Amino acid sequence: MIVRYDEYSKAKSAFLRKHDSNFRIDTSPMDSYGVYHKEYVCRDGAVWYEVMSPEYVTEIVEIKFARCKVEVKMLKTEFWSSDDAQSKYYYEQF
Repeated sequence: MIVRYDEYSKAKSAFLRKHDSNFRIDTSPMDSYGVYHKEYVCRDGAVWYEVMSPEYVTEIVEIKFARCKVEVKMLKTEFWSSDDAQSKYYYEQF
């Protein structure tokens, strides 16, 4: 499921508040593909997970009635938590 930034931000804030905002952040090094991950590990054992990776998106858009093929480099953030294991995705321009 793809979500907007505000939904991602609200879900993350609510999760961290639920677990007393007492956490540490573990960040991996970036690999050769530009992928890295973060884990927000709460003192009570709950974890918020994020995996960031580049993704090229190609779309056909119309500009002044002309159809054009464009490619945009996006930063994809996949996130889930120990409370909700369903992955969601947030995209922004890289």
